[in-house]
Parts: sequence; structure tokens; C-alpha cells
Amino acid sequence: MRKLTSYMKVQALLGDLLRNRRGLLKSESWRERRFLNLGCGPFPEEGFVNLDYRWRPGIDVVWDVLRPLPFPDNRFDGVFTEHCLEHFDLNQLSGVLREIHRILAPSGVLRLVVPDLAKYAEAYVARQRGESVADDGKLSTAEAFNRVFYSGHVWMSRSRWWNDGHHFIHDFESMSDVLSRAGFTDIRRCEVKMGALPELLVDREDQAWESLYVEARK
Repeated sequence: MRKLTSYMKVQALLGDLLRNRRGLLKSESWRERRFLNLGCGPFPEEGFVNLDYRWRPGIDVVWDVLRPLPFPDNRFDGVFTEHCLEHFDLNQLSGVLREIHRILAPSGVLRLVVPDLAKYAEAYVARQRGESVADDGKLSTAEAFNRVFYSGHVWMSRSRWWNDGHHFIHDFESMSDVLSRAGFTDIRRCEVKMGALPELLVDREDQAWESLYVEARK
């Protein structure tokens, strides 16, 4: 028999009840965790404080990241976020990154993963030339390129999160610029499962073909 909390409608209702309510944060259960998984979606990680807009089992904090994050200054040694930040335009992203910078401890590391504009462009040209492309193999040339520029998923209308489209697709230059303006230093391009802190190397390898990996320090 399915657990009641496994149903999407129940999860959506719990999310609406819990979202952005500081008084409901049960910090005693994750007080000692020094790493934040921001916008984790259905992939919470053990040992992290897992934060997402929607509630699911394993989510510790239900929060809209466009609001100030509910953590004190210098709280975390590292922040991981994967395929989340592309859902914000540049102005929104600047605010989110400033908040991440605030809650990181001095010399703390942000590891972010977003769709890579360069990889999509290179894949498009390769497809046009008839070359093999390391993607999911299910999309035509035009579909493969447009996949990253969608304005929202149809199924999102059923999940009660109406603004889930991609709003900006980054290359390393654009992401470096917005990180620098948010106060980050030592901005570096990384590879999947390679980076400064072993604790942050929780990348989903099935998305490596389309992803840009960047790390930066406070």
C-alpha cells in the first residue's frame, strides 16, 4: 500500500502549508549539517540540508529561493545546486547568488550545475554534420537544441508550480560574470565528479552530457 505522502497532490498540499514558514523549520534534525543542497528537487542527499520549493520525503526546508534564505550568515561550508539556477533570469539569479554568498562560511565553496549553452550549440553543429552526439539519443537536431530553451513543461501545470521554465541558459563566461558580481572569487570550470570538496561531488552523471560545472568561493 502506498504511503499517503507518496501522492503528488499530498506533497503539493504539504508544500503549500510548509513553504516559507520559518516557525516550522525543525532545525534540530539538521543543525550539525554543514552543506546545503539548494533546489534539490526529487534528489535529496544524505548529510545535506535539502531545500526545495516543493515538499517531498527527504526535504528539510520548503522554501522559495527568490526570498531571503532562512539561514544565518556564514552557516555552510559548501552549497550544491544542480539544474536549478537556469530557472531564474539574470536579475533573479543575482539575488539568489548574493544570498548563497551570505550564508557560506569564509572560503566556503559553491558548486553549481546548469545546462551548458556551449554544449548544446556544439551538439547542434555536430548533428548538422551527421556526427554522433553524446546526448540522450532520442531527439532530432532541432528538438535537441530547443530542449534547453523551453518556457515550461506541460506537466508542471499539474504539479502546481507554474513558473518552472528555463529563463537563461549559461555558458561559462555568463555564469562567471554573475558570480563575480555577487561577490564570489576563484571561479572555475570543473568536470563532473571533480572539484574542491569531496562532499559536494554529488552530481548526477546522467546529465553530464548537457551540463556546465562551476565552482566558486566566498
